[in-house]
Amino acid sequence: MTWVRSKTTPEQRRLVKFLMVGGSGVPVNLVTVFIATALMPAAVFSGLRSLLADMFSFPELTSVGVRDIVVYLIGIVVSIFTNFLLNNYWTWGDRVRANPGGGFVSRLAKFYLVSSIAASVQLAVSSVLSPQMRATVIFNFQIWGDYRLYHIAAPSAGILVGLVINYVANNIWTFRKKD
Repeated sequence: MTWVRSKTTPEQRRLVKFLMVGGSGVPVNLVTVFIATALMPAAVFSGLRSLLADMFSFPELTSVGVRDIVVYLIGIVVSIFTNFLLNNYWTWGDRVRANPGGGFVSRLAKFYLVSSIAASVQLAVSSVLSPQMRATVIFNFQIWGDYRLYHIAAPSAGILVGLVINYVANNIWTFRKKD
């Protein structure tokens, strides 16, 4: 560990911590999507599907598609919270301790705002990729019940796209270094 410290800057170590926290958020997100998919059959969303399909003139929208968007959103919200806790106390813990009056709730609100932008990108990528993946044999592979391989692949792609937005914005705004 001493060797690593001697070869890296504090900001490089912070980035590694951020990536580790983000990495821990992926299984949280995917497990949440798995549980939500298992608990919410697509048929529950048929009324909402009809409403949205009529409202947005999108007849191709399916109940499975609406359910997938909802479960992806739930996965995002849960993983943002667990990532905030880890980032607050570990990744940027030095900055938080240096500014004890900074306010946990204020940082949480900023983190959710930044993460919501990145999550919007994640949700868009996941939602665009899901129907395309669902149409292919390999990504439509059934893992358990309605849970398919695309339920892992689509949000994983979205997570990667939102990563850069999250780190940069949280580093310069949410957990900014106080003078």
